[in-house]
Amino acid sequence: MPKFKCKDTGMKCNFEVKDDNQEELLTIMNIHAEKTHNVKEPTMWEKFKTAIKK
Repeated sequence: MPKFKCKDTGMKCNFEVKDDNQEELLTIMNIHAEKTHNVKEPTMWEKFKTAIKK
């Protein structure tokens, strides 16, 4: 099951999410990144995507 921890990107944030559906996981991550961290830059988003663990 894919999972994501915000801490794995180097941020001081306890946000974690896991979902069987990778597309759903990416959607949740995107909402969190934009609302909590104001992440809208493609380079930062790539850093978030590479922190997904299987």
